[in-house]
Amino acid sequence: MTHSQLQKGLTTAALGIMGVMSSSGAGYTQTTPSVAPLNAPVPTATTGQVQKPNVLLILADDLGFSDLGCLGGEINTPNIDALAHNGLCFTQFYNSARCCPSRAGILTGLHPHQAGFPDMVGQLSQHAVTLPEVLKPAGYNTYMVGKWHLSERVTPVMRGFDEFYGMLGGFNTYWKEDPYYTRLPAGHPKREYRPGEFYSTNVFGDYALDFIDQGQKSGQPWFMYLAFNAPHFPLHAPEDVIEKYDKVYAKGWDAIREERLARQKKLGLVPPDLPLTPRSLVPANRINLQTGWANKDNPAWDSIPSDRQADLARRMAVYAAAVEVMDRNVGRVVAHLKATGQWNNTLIFFLSDNGACAEWDPWGFDQLDSPKNILHTGADLKQVGGPDSYISYGSGWANASNTPWRLYKHYAQEGGIRTPLIVHWPASLKTKPGTLNTQPSYITDFMPTLLELCGAQYPHERNGQQILPYEGISLAPLMRGEHLPPRTLCVEHEGNRMVREGDWKLVALHDQPWELYNLANDPAEMHDLAAHELGRVQQMSTDWQAWAERCMVVPKLSPQIVNKTLTIACDVTPQSPDGVILAQGGDQRGYALHLKDGKPVFSVRQNGKLYSITAPDALAGKFSIAAHLEKDGAMTLAINGNIVARGKAPGLFAVQPQDDLSIGQDTLSAVGDYTPPHPLRGKVENVQVKTGD
Repeated sequence: MTHSQLQKGLTTAALGIMGVMSSSGAGYTQTTPSVAPLNAPVPTATTGQVQKPNVLLILADDLGFSDLGCLGGEINTPNIDALAHNGLCFTQFYNSARCCPSRAGILTGLHPHQAGFPDMVGQLSQHAVTLPEVLKPAGYNTYMVGKWHLSERVTPVMRGFDEFYGMLGGFNTYWKEDPYYTRLPAGHPKREYRPGEFYSTNVFGDYALDFIDQGQKSGQPWFMYLAFNAPHFPLHAPEDVIEKYDKVYAKGWDAIREERLARQKKLGLVPPDLPLTPRSLVPANRINLQTGWANKDNPAWDSIPSDRQADLARRMAVYAAAVEVMDRNVGRVVAHLKATGQWNNTLIFFLSDNGACAEWDPWGFDQLDSPKNILHTGADLKQVGGPDSYISYGSGWANASNTPWRLYKHYAQEGGIRTPLIVHWPASLKTKPGTLNTQPSYITDFMPTLLELCGAQYPHERNGQQILPYEGISLAPLMRGEHLPPRTLCVEHEGNRMVREGDWKLVALHDQPWELYNLANDPAEMHDLAAHELGRVQQMSTDWQAWAERCMVVPKLSPQIVNKTLTIACDVTPQSPDGVILAQGGDQRGYALHLKDGKPVFSVRQNGKLYSITAPDALAGKFSIAAHLEKDGAMTLAINGNIVARGKAPGLFAVQPQDDLSIGQDTLSAVGDYTPPHPLRGKVENVQVKTGD
């Protein structure tokens, strides 16, 4: 078997071509039309001068579609609900299925792969610009509170934020500040908390108020990104709040799903005749392959033993309590804006980064990235959610959190990517309070929206590097009660993918065939029409592939290398002495060609151990490179047809690398001895990866 990939004239720093992609929205309710201007800048009462809005962008972490009261949930969220009831709620707004990719898209207006986060490892691209970086030249002070999770090597203050307090990584305890929470710039004022007082959600509220005061005192408009880590695992919450929900969830996830769907119908969020979907599948993953739940459905609640029911009910009670405390802190911020006279002209957005988290099976876990699950019983139940616990709530409750949609975070079905987006702006929102907007929109839309409403300019360069054009469309017309032009929306994460055009959605799990749904008639994706609409499937899959090629999405291009000999060859014209020529795999297994001080290196990593051979001389100008991995593990490296280095690896690859083939950089974790993505400036051409028996 031979897998050969040809890349003609690929410039590794090449920039994508701007293309606004879109479609008319399916919907069950209609946006109230209005022709009044949005009036983004409002005159001040005293001077008549234009006043730009303050902007507060609030992001929840792993919040399910139906968890909020205004979306059908039983969790007590009066403050967020009030924003929806008095503002505008987008019911078909999409994220990118996972934490880092969604955050990168929100902040840059680019698709995650373009922004430097095709998966969970990366850093913001030098060809991307962030919201604070475009708003600062427009006169804004910029603040961030909460979870960054866009690489600890490149911090928020390095990408445009004036002040930061929060978590640079992705998740950790809510109860302990050091060493997990950071104040930047270093040396700026930091709050002190007594022993037992620290709880991250409340602390984020504290710093949000501090920075709002700082912004008001400056006399300039401000932009704040308030990114809660709630309700992401490890689930933690105060006991007095958890106790409110202990009995609520004793009835189980089947009853909760039915009740949420009934409320959603009354609220007009879904069609009145929409049936409850079957309990969702738990797709195979590296953890549930060990626990026995891979590719099985979530179980019926009544089939679960009573002690397990009690454990699961407690886990969901902790989750609900974490959401309620987040809502309380949103309320603190709202009250402060009102008390300080900033409420009227503060534009607020609220959304979640992805759907509810099913990791990794119906029982949840008690230790990160492991199959460990503890069945908590008796007095031990009261410890769940406290400082000494580390839990998730599992796929059954995630299924309930995403009512009525299928699947969860990670996946491109509606349960993974559809998030409520709430917009509130007393001064200038022209839609009727409580309007439900059903036009499909996407996280890349924040950039053009704020450029328009804040009077900012999108730059062509940053630090001498050309910037990719943003991908989204301004939501300002929808905030006036108007409509957006037709658009196509595409998403990819870990091979899970979707394309939406009008009412039609094409969606697939990794390595699975496309499924086709008409969301106007089948919003919960229950009736696959792919076999009956072959022409539409072909056309939409072609559109997705074109998008994927343009936006640096290449999961389908990776060769299968398990138990195969390898020959990797290409032509390189470097413009820098260091950088990755190509790589497939990461820090557990894979191969890479890269330059170090101008010398070509062939690296093979197996079971986490690195084996490398290096050419003796640094090269200048264009050269051809070829590397071989033989059945016995013999490694050779040739330059311009001449073997220049030999070495030995243990043998062929016994497991397919998770990280896909990338050219010009190592986009996820590193195969070789470098820090990813370690891009190479220059050209990589005529790439061939051949496998043999």
